Amino acid sequence: MKRKLFLLSAFALILAGGFMWSCQKDDVVSLYEDDLMLKKARSSQADVADILSWEGTVCAGEAHEFCLTFPQATTGNDNPKETNGQVQLLVAGDDPGTEDVVETDYWIQIAHGNGNTSFCFDYAFEAAGVYALRYKASSPNWSTAQVQVVNCGCEESFTYTTTFNEDNTEVEVTFTYIPAEDMDDATVVFTFAQSIVVVGLDDWTSNGVTKQMGIDLVACQEYSWTVTLAADCNGKGQSSVNAWTDFKVNNKWMYDEVLGEDILVMDSKKGDLENINVYCPDSE
Repeated sequence: MKRKLFLLSAFALILAGGFMWSCQKDDVVSLYEDDLMLKKARSSQADVADILSWEGTVCAGEAHEFCLTFPQATTGNDNPKETNGQVQLLVAGDDPGTEDVVETDYWIQIAHGNGNTSFCFDYAFEAAGVYALRYKASSPNWSTAQVQVVNCGCEESFTYTTTFNEDNTEVEVTFTYIPAEDMDDATVVFTFAQSIVVVGLDDWTSNGVTKQMGIDLVACQEYSWTVTLAADCNGKGQSSVNAWTDFKVNNKWMYDEVLGEDILVMDSKKGDLENINVYCPDSE
């Protein structure tokens, strides 16, 4: 009887010990899992990348808002603290700050700021194009982004520059046109005098005293054409010729009731520009 009681007591102690060990094990596992989850959460937070963002179309010559966002940094007691960030622009040329090295391009700082999770800044790009930016805040390494900058609006313009020879019997002219809107298959027309020899515009179609071509024009893009004009004077006593008289661009059609058909509307861009005159070679 005493032996049975002893065995029962021993078995009870073993069960109690196993239960206590099981509870301790559960507690250890629970603590381990909590610690692992905390480490994963911190790791996940650390993996959040710095992000440079902007909204809408970036227009040349206009200030646009950019924002750099980053994870919330904390002090040792988990209180939030601000993070410093910077953004740089890649520019072509030799860095004036490195006298002993010659570069083809280098980075310049365009923004520096701080915040809990972001800071924003305004920046204006002078011309249309694709620009490379790099940035960092919470990360020690740079991240990169590209910004597409476009011409968002401009005024239509037409100008020319001239270079005459010594006796003004020949002139080199560069015409420049900037459209204010896109025009598909626009008809571009130069009007010259009948007694003028035109060198240039070789691929254009000659039609009477004009040179014509169909061109797809892009808004705010600059188009330039260079020609050389010389007088072929046949008139008795003629001393000079109005070498160039007009420039027209047209892709608009209008119904002509007399002709009974649609015709291109000729839209002169000459404005107040003067005619270009050259002297006849034999004139005094």
